[in-house]
Amino acid sequence: MFNLFSKTILSIKRNGINDTVKKVLSYQRRKLLSYKIDTLFYDSEYQEDLKFFNYKPRVKAIAFYLPQFHTIPENDGWWGKGFTEWKNTSKAKPMFKEHYQPREPHNDFGYYNLLNIETLKKQVQLAKEHGIYGFCYYLYWFSGKRLLEKPLDLFLDHPEIEINFCLCWANENWTRNWDGLENEILIRQSYSDKDPYRFIEDIQKYINDKRYIKIDGKPVILVYNPGNIPDVKNVFIKWKNHAVEIGIGEIKIWVCKTFGYTPKNLHIEDIVDGLVEFPPHSIPPVMAKKINLAKKNANIYDYKEVVTEIKREFRYNKKKICRSSDVIPLYRTCMMGWDSAARKKNKWSTYAGFSLRYYFDWVSLINNEALYTNKEVFFINAWNEWAEGTYLEPDKKYGYANINTLSKAIFGFSFNNMLN
Repeated sequence: MFNLFSKTILSIKRNGINDTVKKVLSYQRRKLLSYKIDTLFYDSEYQEDLKFFNYKPRVKAIAFYLPQFHTIPENDGWWGKGFTEWKNTSKAKPMFKEHYQPREPHNDFGYYNLLNIETLKKQVQLAKEHGIYGFCYYLYWFSGKRLLEKPLDLFLDHPEIEINFCLCWANENWTRNWDGLENEILIRQSYSDKDPYRFIEDIQKYINDKRYIKIDGKPVILVYNPGNIPDVKNVFIKWKNHAVEIGIGEIKIWVCKTFGYTPKNLHIEDIVDGLVEFPPHSIPPVMAKKINLAKKNANIYDYKEVVTEIKREFRYNKKKICRSSDVIPLYRTCMMGWDSAARKKNKWSTYAGFSLRYYFDWVSLINNEALYTNKEVFFINAWNEWAEGTYLEPDKKYGYANINTLSKAIFGFSFNNMLN
């Protein structure tokens, strides 16, 4: 300790305080990369597809579903011809030792195109075999203009594909944030006065489908970022009233817990019907390890620490957990090893140290809570967020480990049960 202190004083005399601080920080970063990050290895193992045909899930598990696996003219113009989410995924590189990049889809699915009906059928078959109740499709709607709508419309045109679904309005501007240019808007949400009526009319065809998810007999509509909507309470009132006027009937509006927004701080507790967790938003504030890699900022979190905090919350706040929310029900969501390094050149984050065992514990907690509080459903982020590192679909390195682990938790098996 004395030797370190002496070296610090000597460095200040020779180089000044600013240069000394820079050297110390550089040293700390090197240590972090060589020691701390090395311990955050991806704790999984390759698994073949386990079969769960004869088992019935105790709770309805719904997976968020990304449709950006087909080309559209807008993306061709913004990002280059032939752009899909696979472009981001395939170009990713490991940024530190044990960083699991790139993520490659399993040969059973490959780099699929969501305009191929056989791909949709294969996805649904896998989901149903593993006890997943339905998909929550992201809806990209801009005052009547739709983007990435074709996979959902293709699904709608094939009623023989039997899986439940609902919609989540991904109501954000599209920007060039993947290039680090967050201020350059590609397509904007305008939130015009006519939008509330047009929105309900435009989604009526989906809600009227017999596969659309209903809770208490009412179709559920999710909103990703309610805080972005001007006069959000009035908008939701118009949604509900207009749904009745055009023959849909009563609807339920669930808002996602994102960017610090809640029904309480948005003053919409009396109009919304549910709050949905959306990790990595609003999960326990485990300290990030802020590092600089080739002058690019990054936040490295420990997945195990996050799940440990969630388990601690469940253990010590049982009354609060069972109550779920002061006014409206809270619907839980889990995630896998979330990692935005494939999408962003700078300011990316990763929940390193993903662990199948901890993931199993997380799913088991929220599954059991939903079961015992009669909430019916919980969510998974996500079915196919390949460029964010959280997906149930199989990959080349670990096979079907993610979806097998989910199924064991929702069917009530032990973590080590391989159904032999």
